[in-house]
Amino acid sequence: MSFLTDVMKRINTATTSTVTCPLCGHRSSHAASKIRQNQTLLCPACKSLFIVNNK
Repeated sequence: MSFLTDVMKRINTATTSTVTCPLCGHRSSHAASKIRQNQTLLCPACKSLFIVNNK
């Protein structure tokens, strides 16, 4: 069971999505697991913190 859990964690962290910053419009890649869990993301261009709304 731990092997399967480890594989799933690696797949989740390896998958990325492109997100647009709501303030400056810069597009950057972030882990899909962070987006799915509604975690706070950091824009690399303007250093603002934001959460992606999954509506």
